[in-house]
Amino acid sequence: MKFRSLKMLADENISPRVVSFLREKGTDVADAKERKWHGREDEYLLEKAYSESRFILTHDSEFGTLAINEGKKCYGIIYLRLRNSKVPNVIRALGNLLSLETEFQAGSLIVVDNARIRIRLPEKTL
Repeated sequence: MKFRSLKMLADENISPRVVSFLREKGTDVADAKERKWHGREDEYLLEKAYSESRFILTHDSEFGTLAINEGKKCYGIIYLRLRNSKVPNVIRALGNLLSLETEFQAGSLIVVDNARIRIRLPEKTL
């Protein structure tokens, strides 16, 4: 699946401006804040994202811990591990991700940092 066809659930720590940018690029993005899920547990968001076949978009490393270390069901995670989490930098980093000609598999962990994008493929099929 190409990035633009990915469905995402933006964690509450993702700026509405970033959500708007992704939507302008044709990405199907559900926003936890718009859905009134502000303050919900990370496990709740993981479950909702999984049930809707959405990748979690977040600045929070806890989602990876839940999925990898604790084995929680997870459709996929896009973890923004940026030193500068201001909106213009996040948009630049996501622009780099948008430019990839990569197929993303369900269950993948995608780590976007300042210097590179790493993709950890799922160990088992969902």
